[in-house]
Amino acid sequence: MIRPDDIRQKALNLYSTWQVAWLNDEPFFPKLIPCEKKLDDNIAIAAESVQRLRAGSKEQLGYGYSIEWKERNSRRHGRNNFPERILFETEEDFLRLINKQAEFAKFTAAVRAIRERFPQLTPWIRSHRKELVDAATELDGLFAVISYFVEHPRPNLFARELPVSVDTKFVERNRRILRAWFDIVLPPHQIRADEDHFDRRFGLRYVEPLILVRFLDDDVRAQSKSPWNECSIPLHTLADYAIPCRRVVIVENKVNLLTLPQLPDTIAMGGLGNAVTDLRYLKWLADKEICYWGDIDIEGFEILSRLRTFLPQTRSTMMDLRSVAELRDSIGALGTGRTPSFNPAGLTNEESQAFEICASENLRIEQERIPQSIIADRIIQMRIALEL
Repeated sequence: MIRPDDIRQKALNLYSTWQVAWLNDEPFFPKLIPCEKKLDDNIAIAAESVQRLRAGSKEQLGYGYSIEWKERNSRRHGRNNFPERILFETEEDFLRLINKQAEFAKFTAAVRAIRERFPQLTPWIRSHRKELVDAATELDGLFAVISYFVEHPRPNLFARELPVSVDTKFVERNRRILRAWFDIVLPPHQIRADEDHFDRRFGLRYVEPLILVRFLDDDVRAQSKSPWNECSIPLHTLADYAIPCRRVVIVENKVNLLTLPQLPDTIAMGGLGNAVTDLRYLKWLADKEICYWGDIDIEGFEILSRLRTFLPQTRSTMMDLRSVAELRDSIGALGTGRTPSFNPAGLTNEESQAFEICASENLRIEQERIPQSIIADRIIQMRIALEL
């Protein structure tokens, strides 16, 4: 015999189905609850289970599930009323039992508001019902921000500068839902569809990342009229100024970048990590020889793969099988433990093999731990290779 707690759990499991039915204006109540109604052979246990079922029902509580009884004659239990069907007669009965009255009221109010203000968001609701409830208290602010962007596309203001009646951190706090709604509401020409960065995607100002640049050739520095051997330059400032060099070495670790030896006609860039894709804004890199040096781990090879999506000429250094063989026993460490679902695209055969070793052995060889003598030897070899 089913227990009241089991019925409540079944009702909780039906809650999302009820939300969808309400959205579709489909009938839902009365809602029958399929369940085991067979009584235990032990008469005392059977009587207790029936009493417990009745005690948790609408008949006793004034809300919740209803029991339809049917009189039957049982050889074991005699002539008695047996539970025939268990059902929720009304929405109120259903919601009170699972304590969802307030949540459902928020949900329906939010849906009605969206249908009135931005009906194009209605399809989004179906697969994001929980997100909508979580954002219900922020709806007025969300509508205000969306309305502003509709009227003032790509405003080129910091999020905190927007002349909208919301707190200064509102946009930052609600970026996830705003992005989803902007993508639906705003016309395509107002969205940079190739950009994941929220501010760049929708035309907001932001604190730009700084690209660390180091001149490895004094002649290049002189031609660039830079008084500094190394400097940090805002991304879009650097995008507008093509440094007159032949080669660019991209280094993941800042210390390694700052200890690189001189290389003719070469600059080094770094300090980016996973933000290496920001370099796609530097269109002038397309004409340069590119060399990438990162950690020997799955993340390092994934960064290399992303870099090659827009700089396909990129060559790697110290990320090969030879480096794995030389360094794994002396400075190899455990990686993040993450298991990649596929090999990164665009790697050479040797890089792919090194990646597979890192993935299968959870191996990480951090570039800052590589002895300087080995780095110097490899840089000499790289210099020779670059000059061929």
